[in-house]
Amino acid sequence: TNCNTPVVYKDTVIFALEDGGIVAVRPTRQGKQWAAPEVWRNADNALYMNTPVVHGNLLFGLSARNKGQLFALDAGTGKTVWQGPGRAGENASILNLAGTLLVLLDDATLLVQPATPAGYAPAARYTVANSPTWAHPLVVGDRLLIKDETTLRSLSLK
Repeated sequence: TNCNTPVVYKDTVIFALEDGGIVAVRPTRQGKQWAAPEVWRNADNALYMNTPVVHGNLLFGLSARNKGQLFALDAGTGKTVWQGPGRAGENASILNLAGTLLVLLDDATLLVQPATPAGYAPAARYTVANSPTWAHPLVVGDRLLIKDETTLRSLSLK
C-alpha cells in the first residue's frame, strides 16, 4: 500500500511510488489519446501513509527514509531543497496555513514549521495528545481539532 493523495502543481501531478521515490508527470492529450510523460523523479525521498502539501514552488512532506524525515522539494524540478533529521515518526499529517506548516506526527507531536526553503527549523513543538495521533487534524475557524485513540481535542490557533 502507498496511502497518499496525488498533488497537483501547475500542469503536473505529483505522486509517490512504493519504494520508488516521488514522481511528477504532465498529463497531455496527443490526438485522441492521453499520455503522462515523466517530468522529474526524486529518489532521495519516499512517501508512505502521508500526503505532501505545496506552498509556492515547494513541496513539503515526511519521507519514509531514515525512519521519518521531513523534507522540502522544488515542485518544478524535483530537486531536494532540504531534509530534516531522521527518526521523526512513521506518519505525519501536514496542513499548510498560509505559509506555516502544522505537522502532526503519529507520536502526538505537533511541529510548527515555516514553509520556506531556509531549512528544517520548527518555530515550535507541542505534545498535543496522550496516545498516538493517526487521524488528520482539522482546522475549524481559529481552532485545531486533533483526534488521538480516545479523545478529540480542540486547540486554539491564536
